[in-house]
Amino acid sequence: MQITVVGSHAWSLAPERGTVHLHVDLEGEDRAATSRAAAEVVDALGRDLHRLRQGHDAPLTWYAVGPLVTRSWRPWGPEGQPLAPRYGASATLKAKFRDFTALSEVTGRWAEREGVQLTQVEWALTDATRTATEAAALTRAVEEARARALAIAQAAGWSDVELEEVADPGLLVAPPGVGPAPMAAGALRSMAFKDESAGGGVAPEDVRGEAVVHARFRATR
Repeated sequence: MQITVVGSHAWSLAPERGTVHLHVDLEGEDRAATSRAAAEVVDALGRDLHRLRQGHDAPLTWYAVGPLVTRSWRPWGPEGQPLAPRYGASATLKAKFRDFTALSEVTGRWAEREGVQLTQVEWALTDATRTATEAAALTRAVEEARARALAIAQAAGWSDVELEEVADPGLLVAPPGVGPAPMAAGALRSMAFKDESAGGGVAPEDVRGEAVVHARFRATR
């Protein structure tokens, strides 16, 4: 007797990194003045980021400052008449923190600046932690699959099971005369929650994920 089952294991860990996404956007009636004001804000943020990156125990592990992008448009009045042109200048910045107290403090200050918006914070694990966690979750998913198969086999009067195939969802070979296994999400599904708070007081959110495997066993006496 063949038994095909799904095994899964979900996990949740406190984040180790928080990547802040900032958007600077200023508008005005004078092109040069608007661009200059936006550039000054971006430069000030860049200096803050550079300072936070200094030192062996720096709270910041990485940052990037995007280019200043300008735009112009002509608004229309309530009666359809063209108004004076408007000008805008914007830039995006990203910064990855390992110190979440510093992250909350500085984002609170940044959000008070004119034209600065904290668009989101992406919470994540380090590469080493994620690799180890996902490997352990896959192991637990396979163990769960075997336990499910064994329970089914014993309920049907068999004593044990032997593993024949194990695969990511959708990759298990179907038996002759049976259609392909239904496709599913990847074997390792994870989600880093995004805090979209526009101000300070940013609180870390757990990083969660799930390992899923499809497995086929043969029941034995």
